Amino acid sequence: MTTASVAQTVLLSLTIASLYAAVAAGLTLTVGVTRIINFAHGEFVMLGAFLTYWLNTRYGLSPWFGMAASGVGLGLFSMLVYRTFLARVLKEDEHNQLLATLGLSILLLNVAVILWSPDPRVMQAAPLLPSLHLGEVTIPGNNIVVALVGLLLFLAMLGIKNYTRYGTQMRFASDDPELATHAGINVDRIFELSFVIGGVAAGISGGLVALVLYVQPTVGIDLVIRAFAIIALGGLGNIPGALIGAAILALAEGLTSTFVPQGGSWGFGVAFLILLIVLVVRPSGLFGKQVHA
Repeated sequence: MTTASVAQTVLLSLTIASLYAAVAAGLTLTVGVTRIINFAHGEFVMLGAFLTYWLNTRYGLSPWFGMAASGVGLGLFSMLVYRTFLARVLKEDEHNQLLATLGLSILLLNVAVILWSPDPRVMQAAPLLPSLHLGEVTIPGNNIVVALVGLLLFLAMLGIKNYTRYGTQMRFASDDPELATHAGINVDRIFELSFVIGGVAAGISGGLVALVLYVQPTVGIDLVIRAFAIIALGGLGNIPGALIGAAILALAEGLTSTFVPQGGSWGFGVAFLILLIVLVVRPSGLFGKQVHA
């Protein structure tokens, strides 16, 4: 173990943390506003990854275009899902909501397996940016893209929630939907908007997945598990907390996988051990609101 190898691992892990944060930010916005735990968010990311992959490999379109197209496509798909499916589920109890989004997740996953097979694919895209060389440390250009786009996407989620009129309405509708309705806010429209924004974030995140990871129907499951862990670490609905949670998770995985013998097979487990410890000490997460009896 050398200083350069540690620095290399830490920096690469932080680029992946930006991807995790982007996935988790879209999910935590939706969960924080609608209070529906959308298990299908991972499948939305998976669809975005496949769309970016096909646009690049079949039509030679740049991953930049693929990410944008995936964001628009999954935003529209999210609108369709909300209007035909989730708007009704919101009126049901929490157990039915969980089962409904879990069922949607399973449906999308199995359709993807039937259409595209479970085999993993790798998009051999040319570097979108030049590599960054810091002494003996090299960060590939596409990892830099992931870090920058993921961070920008995360900041966009934060800005929408905290610094726009719609974000204020989202917080109001989330805290007290009935009072928000009496105040003249169209709560259903606000919930739909939050779900669509989460879908756009999932689509763009899927493009980032295709750029540096792999594309297969189960990739969404891996990512949504991490996203829920990040939300739990950061605190429910806390978008800034999601960034810290993503960094903790990615660093724990990266350092364990690189420097512990056979760590690649249980780095994920170490990350979730950290999650378990944090939640035992602070059940609301690192930055969640403590609830006192």
